[in-house]
Amino acid sequence: MPYLSEEAAVLEGLLGAYFTSPSLPESLRRDYSAVRQHIESNQLTRADYQRIRSAVDFLLPLHKASPSEYRLLVGVLTKTTALLAAH
Repeated sequence: MPYLSEEAAVLEGLLGAYFTSPSLPESLRRDYSAVRQHIESNQLTRADYQRIRSAVDFLLPLHKASPSEYRLLVGVLTKTTALLAAH
């Protein structure tokens, strides 16, 4: 049950927008950069899914004003939780 292309694109964009800031610790930027690369190559690990879940949990409140974005993030969160349970 991999991410749909729309979900992967949203994740890559959000991770890039929120987790590449120079104000964040280098280790956090490096971790999320690796997640984005793994999304692109479709080789996600359990640690990647855990980071995605943490990122989406953080981003959900920021997107409540946009129902379509919020629904998409809830869907990604649900799928990520299922993928974590399968790993």
